[in-house]
Amino acid sequence: MSEQTCACPKCTCSIDSKPVEKEGKLYCCESCATGHADGSQDCGHNCKCGK
Repeated sequence: MSEQTCACPKCTCSIDSKPVEKEGKLYCCESCATGHADGSQDCGHNCKCGK
């Protein structure tokens, strides 16, 4: 199985064994899946993809 990257445009995190799926795309966390609508700047994986 090849390693897949989070569908969040600025996120470079790889998808682990428990991805968050939304609209057919896979994300590394709920914050990325909602487009950081909660105001978060990171995904919890030491990545500032919500900026």
